[in-house]
Amino acid sequence: MNKAVRRSTRTCDSGSPRIAAVLVVVALGFFLLAGAGFAQSNPFVTQPEQSVGKPNAYVAPDLTKQRTLYVVGYAHLDTQWRWEFPQVISEFLPKTMRLNFDLFEKYPHYIFNFSGANRYRLMKEYFPADYAKVKQYVAAGRWFPAGSSGEEGDVNSPSPESIIRQVLYGNEYFRHDFGVASAEYMLPDCFGFPASLPSIMAAAGVKGFSTQKLTWGSAAPVGGPNSPERTPAGIPFNVGVWEGLDGKSVLAALNPQSYDGEIPYDLSKSSPTPIGEGYADWPKRLELDGQATGLYADYHYYGTGDTGGAPSESSVKLLEAIVTKSPTVCPPRGWNPNSVRQSNPLRRRVQSSRWVMAPCRWSPPGPIKCSSTSSRAARPRACRVTRGTWSSPITRPAP
Repeated sequence: MNKAVRRSTRTCDSGSPRIAAVLVVVALGFFLLAGAGFAQSNPFVTQPEQSVGKPNAYVAPDLTKQRTLYVVGYAHLDTQWRWEFPQVISEFLPKTMRLNFDLFEKYPHYIFNFSGANRYRLMKEYFPADYAKVKQYVAAGRWFPAGSSGEEGDVNSPSPESIIRQVLYGNEYFRHDFGVASAEYMLPDCFGFPASLPSIMAAAGVKGFSTQKLTWGSAAPVGGPNSPERTPAGIPFNVGVWEGLDGKSVLAALNPQSYDGEIPYDLSKSSPTPIGEGYADWPKRLELDGQATGLYADYHYYGTGDTGGAPSESSVKLLEAIVTKSPTVCPPRGWNPNSVRQSNPLRRRVQSSRWVMAPCRWSPPGPIKCSSTSSRAARPRACRVTRGTWSSPITRPAP
């Protein structure tokens, strides 16, 4: 954090009665669409008995009356994209486990969601000691095996049977190793969704779906500033029922904001002026949801991508304060969470459309300076991660 930022920090009093009256922010992960950490209250998932009676055991609010925002902590991992399996196994998976272990110990209300049974299989094979800790956190309701499937795969080209088998094999692994299954299909980064997908998901036993990809562009003639929920053009609703061609349906969250977004402001309060890039007035949005559907509930991603990891600690810390209604220090007004990627120092985007590699060795406070640049065709620089500490970089040559 540089000097200018330090001068403009402000105290957020998250303990005021006004917040409780305006909005309940739930940081316990998926509800309705997945069920992380919600013990017996979620009909879509059976949690292990060990979670019952724990601090994170959850009693569902009356959504017809109580304004409730479900905030989903998540780390997106492309198992294979601009890197290969050896790097995923040696760097990205241990980083994902160990950074979240640290957050679990510091923030008792933090819950993490991670998809892809195949990634859990790799964790188990190559990091058995860490995997045993993952199993403990799953049993405690802190870590949720999300997404139902083996991988967050494409759903446009594969056959319906392929998609159903993704869910069959993915949830079978979850049941076998964790004693719990997911009931949602999580595809934050898939490029497009066929009209048949709700029917396919329903046939596979999936009850919910979420994505943020429609904000990248959608040809559907829905949404816009005059739509009931004021959704962006191309997005039919925030949370609603997505019906397939045969009448089968799933509950869907289609406008949760970016999966690698930060929480730089108090989500439970409205601001007369936008607070930084990506600001959403969640109390106002919940009112629109309730007026349109009768349910005052909405859904919000936050986290990191595309190399796994964990949400930034600044986001988790602020959300912990919001949930517990305790005071904390907020980032300055106008702070752009996308300009400094504390949650993923591996890389960040700039307006010049180049990938700018942030330094692997960093420590806040202090500005993050770009250490190298490359074309988008070049493979990104990567970091080895030890328990919560960035260490020496690994540079891979461009192809």
